[in-house]
Amino acid sequence: MRHKILAVEDNSINMDLIIALLEPFDLDVIAAYDGYEALEKLSENSDISLILLDIGLPGIDGIEVFKRIRNTETLKNIPVIAITAHAMAGNKEHLMSMGFNDFVPKPIDKNILYNKIKEYIKFDWRL
Repeated sequence: MRHKILAVEDNSINMDLIIALLEPFDLDVIAAYDGYEALEKLSENSDISLILLDIGLPGIDGIEVFKRIRNTETLKNIPVIAITAHAMAGNKEHLMSMGFNDFVPKPIDKNILYNKIKEYIKFDWRL
């Protein structure tokens, strides 16, 4: 079974990187470039296995998207990994205390990303 990952990232360079890192591993990456598009993609895809969620998004930010995910019965159990450049002391702890499943700092290190994802879904990340 191919897993679907929703990647929510407003920076097209970062989105291209996420897609390039994940697509070789038999993972379907669904791209959303803002919070509204993320919620739309979630309503259209009931079989998403994991969400990679940028915090600094235009429109509604990643925190608000996360709250809406956790308050929606059909979405609330999907693991959500925060991806953010706001990696200052205390930010990770704050996000984790809100209920995010995990945290990946920017710039994205592929090994950190792979290790975090494989905690939630099974995939062979060694080509």
